[in-house]
Amino acid sequence: MTTIDKSNFIQAFKNVFSNIDAEHFDMNQNRADFENWDSLTHMQLVSEIETAYGITFEMDEIVDINTPQDLMTLVEKKKSTS
Repeated sequence: MTTIDKSNFIQAFKNVFSNIDAEHFDMNQNRADFENWDSLTHMQLVSEIETAYGITFEMDEIVDINTPQDLMTLVEKKKSTS
């Protein structure tokens, strides 16, 4: 499996959630714990990650993203098969 640079990954989160603290970023934090992580920002985050890594997610993959780690694992999986 491909390993993704965590700092670039966190930057994508910062582009969507301006109040992210990179030093204390918790990859296992549930989306309910993020301020303003609703359906719209979920799609903005997905789009940001797709653009950053040159990948495309399927809808069934998108709905299963509940933590940053879920998203990181999905990116690594997509990058390793591309």
